[in-house]
Amino acid sequence: LRMTKFGSMLLAAAAVAAAGPVAAQGGWIFLGDKTVNDSGDHDTVSLPGGKRFTRIRVCVDKAPVRFYDVSVHFGNGGTQDVSVAALIAPGACTRNIDLKGGARDITKISFLYEAKSLGKKAARVRVYGQ
Repeated sequence: LRMTKFGSMLLAAAAVAAAGPVAAQGGWIFLGDKTVNDSGDHDTVSLPGGKRFTRIRVCVDKAPVRFYDVSVHFGNGGTQDVSVAALIAPGACTRNIDLKGGARDITKISFLYEAKSLGKKAARVRVYGQ
């Protein structure tokens, strides 16, 4: 079969979409997610541990979320608190958050937030590590 220029463009667009969210590209590994809504103000994503990461980023889908604080808990019992203070729109992510002390084993990540779903679908918060 001969593929038209339009068909080639559609195939290329489908390949990019199938590659997953932008945050998952470029070496970002999906760590976990939480569905958040207006009734909550804090949540935790628990991780099995055993893998080491040097930085994380938090992404949002479906509805905007205003983050105030992100706490990263490590396998050695330490914690790193990060002030985010940003409204993250659906499809967007926080800045890259560097973890102090080099590659670290993360056991959980806690969020202090305000979901902005206002009767819409609850937001989905996804965490990626690198």
